[in-house]
Amino acid sequence: MDHEARATDRVAMAIVMADGVATQYRRWGAGPTVVVLGVEPVVETLAGSYRVIAPEIPPHLPDPTAAGRARWLSGVFDGLGIEAAVIVTAPAQAEAVALFAAGAPDRVKRVLSAAGDQAELLTAVVRSLG
Repeated sequence: MDHEARATDRVAMAIVMADGVATQYRRWGAGPTVVVLGVEPVVETLAGSYRVIAPEIPPHLPDPTAAGRARWLSGVFDGLGIEAAVIVTAPAQAEAVALFAAGAPDRVKRVLSAAGDQAELLTAVVRSLG
């Protein structure tokens, strides 16, 4: 269940229960979903054309391993009703995202690293979501 905490015309902040942990997230835009993990600079680039969800990884997950963070990410998708999305990730979360994608390939349209150029990233998202 998602609980609105504060909203503006551009961003909504809320909390979702994910793998038993209250998780803050921000949401921008509308359209196909892009989940962004740990890479705030790309949000503005994507929010004009897509529904962007940026969950904050809680500092005290019960299982802080990559497998635990993958389970947490699954809980984010479940809690927000995300059927499938492109995931843009920072390198630090790449292993957890890869485990999530391997366990739920129908829910992940594509995994993109935000380590490169933002214009290239936007092009890759457009190719993935149309």
